[in-house]
Amino acid sequence: MAAGKAEPPPPVKLSGAKKDSRAADSCEPQALRAAATKAEPLTAEVAEKIGDSELAGGRGVSCVKPVLAGATGRSERDAMLAAQKRKAPGTVEASRRAATGLKDPSTTEVVDIPEWCLEHADGQWRGYRTEQCRIGDVLVVYYVYHNGVWQQVGTALALEYSFAYTSDLIDRYAFQLTVRKYWGRGAGNFEGWFSVVAGAYCTNDCKESNGGTGLRPGRFDRGVVNDAESYWESTRSSEPGDIGYSYPSWEWHVDGLGFVPTQARTTTTPLIRCDNAFSTDGNESGDPETFAARQPTVGAGCVFPRATPVMTYSKTGSYPTLAAHIEAAQNSGLPGKYPDGPTLTRLQDPVKKRANGRTACPPSWVRPTGKSCDEYPFRSTKQGASTQEPQGTARTFAPPDLAWCEMDSAWGVPTGVTGPTGWSSCMIPKDDNSQGGAQLSPFYHGNRILDGDPFLVRITS
Repeated sequence: MAAGKAEPPPPVKLSGAKKDSRAADSCEPQALRAAATKAEPLTAEVAEKIGDSELAGGRGVSCVKPVLAGATGRSERDAMLAAQKRKAPGTVEASRRAATGLKDPSTTEVVDIPEWCLEHADGQWRGYRTEQCRIGDVLVVYYVYHNGVWQQVGTALALEYSFAYTSDLIDRYAFQLTVRKYWGRGAGNFEGWFSVVAGAYCTNDCKESNGGTGLRPGRFDRGVVNDAESYWESTRSSEPGDIGYSYPSWEWHVDGLGFVPTQARTTTTPLIRCDNAFSTDGNESGDPETFAARQPTVGAGCVFPRATPVMTYSKTGSYPTLAAHIEAAQNSGLPGKYPDGPTLTRLQDPVKKRANGRTACPPSWVRPTGKSCDEYPFRSTKQGASTQEPQGTARTFAPPDLAWCEMDSAWGVPTGVTGPTGWSSCMIPKDDNSQGGAQLSPFYHGNRILDGDPFLVRITS
């Protein structure tokens, strides 16, 4: 989330994603031999189409495996991606379209792949807390087994687009698949002969929801966009405190022209978590303490929990002094710095949050006119002044470091302190503090950041 006109962070490559259950090479000899036993003899017409009439009576087999993009077909691949980028929605618009689609159970249309995903067609999962995307290359190989000899008679290259998205407001989520061929040779270059077939399933705490489609139109021809959408609902998010986990998947293969496919290619999303356990009392940051009527939960929603959310503030945005204080505190060694600093972890306990705030910003301190006390790490984190382990000491900043950080020397808060423990206190303009701090509540909710969940804070110019 970006606060006060700040730009959102770039998508992050997701580490620790579940390996696709059948991402291994399905063109292994054992798989080919097993498929050949199920194949019907090739007709003379098919053998003639392949260009070798002597292959009539042989057994045709096709297989699919992931590959890295190479020189073969590169110009066609790059042109296809470039054309998509010109029409792709940006980060904010893509999120809006995805959220709209999830709220409509009758939706059958796929969501446009966002621009940030098309920038990274390298076979790796990337994205945000409610959106994950992967674009990778796959190789389809066609073999004929005839008179005890395997003969490769064609190849094709395609892009596999996997795009999954959730909502922080409902426990319904989607996983869509696109398969698009961009190059072929031999049998792999035949148009109108092969089809691509797919099926969806989900494991763990999930059930099928309305609105899904099969792969359409299902033609494995160059440039044809084959799209499929699946919708799922959590089975463990109806009661307050519920938390459930799931893995939606798609399986697909290429079929036709007398070629029997080996095992299907499977693509599986990163872990999805749906919960009905989020809560807040509104006292996340800011001075004086702010409270809302405490709600045990705010309803169900789903995220990709292994995607670390990032809160962004800008030094030239709506809350410049708040951003500058956070930057100074992080640069002095305190945790939470984007992109690779030790994370902050959320604290939901209202009593402990209050203790954090009053330790870093004691009520006895007289606030200068027009200013209020800002603390970092936020009171709503386990790294806050009272709850952090191990305990550290206070620090602040003074001119010429921060000319606007007005602290009374009588309070005894030292400057020049560095290190990963402790906290920073600073008197900043109260509007920056209260309004900027208030952005934490929608950030926590929009990313379903539960107690103990990690997050980072990004400061931009």
